[in-house]
Amino acid sequence: MKKILFLSIFFLISVFIGYENPKLVEKPKNYIKFHLKNMNLIDNFAVDKIEIKETEKEKYKIEEKNQVIVEGNSYNLILNKQINFDGRTAGFFIDNFDNKKFEFDIFLQNGLNINNNFTKEIFLPKDISFDQNGGLKSIFEVNEKKFAITSNKNINCFYAAIYEIETKINFLKTKCLPDIKNVDFNGLGGAVIEKDNFIYLSIGAPEWDSKQISSLAQDEEYFYGKIIRIKKDYFVNNSGGEPVIDIFTYGHKNPQGLTHSDNHFFSIEHGPQGGDEINLIIKGKNYGWPEVSYGTEYNNGKGYKKFDKKFEKPMFTFLPSIAPSSMSKCPENLKKYYSNDICLMFLTLREMSLYVLLIDESKLNVISYEKFEIGERMRHFGKKENKLYEKNNVFFVSADGAGIFSATFDNFR
Repeated sequence: MKKILFLSIFFLISVFIGYENPKLVEKPKNYIKFHLKNMNLIDNFAVDKIEIKETEKEKYKIEEKNQVIVEGNSYNLILNKQINFDGRTAGFFIDNFDNKKFEFDIFLQNGLNINNNFTKEIFLPKDISFDQNGGLKSIFEVNEKKFAITSNKNINCFYAAIYEIETKINFLKTKCLPDIKNVDFNGLGGAVIEKDNFIYLSIGAPEWDSKQISSLAQDEEYFYGKIIRIKKDYFVNNSGGEPVIDIFTYGHKNPQGLTHSDNHFFSIEHGPQGGDEINLIIKGKNYGWPEVSYGTEYNNGKGYKKFDKKFEKPMFTFLPSIAPSSMSKCPENLKKYYSNDICLMFLTLREMSLYVLLIDESKLNVISYEKFEIGERMRHFGKKENKLYEKNNVFFVSADGAGIFSATFDNFR
């Protein structure tokens, strides 16, 4: 009864404040709904229509209003707004896209799921926490089952976990983070790729100026600051329990993007102040965080130690930071255009751009990159079964607070 009274008072205060400042009450609203659901006082789902941008001609056709054309050196990037919503994606999936049908499944970090024409709240396990920039941090798919990488809290313990979204079964739970006052789940990583019946996923060292947390990237007793590998069968056949997990690489700060080309793995990850990295990922290697970096410390601008033989150097470093997010192979038309090189793409938050990256296939070094400035904080590539979804050279990207865009490279010169 006391809890109901507290929530009622909290709701009235939130309404009063939110009348003038609606964005301020998003967290209180989620908090109230979360506890009411746990008390079985409201249903799991709140269903609303979402705004879907349609053309004046055929639905979802590429030549439409809301088109953005970004001119490049040898070709253009053409973007078309498809779905408009507020919030940050944790990941999204495209099932079909043509002139007649557009099927999508979008997951937001605040716990909302936008599936085709409706939004609904995901019924989340009680220990998932939205504190410290937490929530649903990443979504991946195995045999049409969706799994969430989440931030969690239990009394004075912050940790990361993996849940199957439909069944709420827990598939992974990390150890508690030290220094809970300086936990920042924006640094949890959460990139996922699938190759040779393994799931590879990155778990960052989620901190803001905490040497206790950042040092876990060098501690093999913890999964933080690592790229780990788990057999795909575990997610297909298991109903939870302890998985067999290989630490594939360690010494990472916050790897936001992972991809592979044939037998080569690549990551893109945040540095400290400056020093964002593109890395060639090799099993068993140590990538140095927090011992070495080409960036500087946030609080005093002091530099880190330089790389030596003990640590794997990055393929490329960005100074100043670009704040990278997702990474992917290029679509087919771009791969054919650069047929002699490895062609990758990645998105950025701070630079609000899509980059095309070329890597020499024999020497495995960066040849060049080209920046396509979009003007939105770019978050994720649309996927199907953990691979870039593309059809007729069209792929999809999400932008914070702006929704989903279809994208294609065209006008090759």
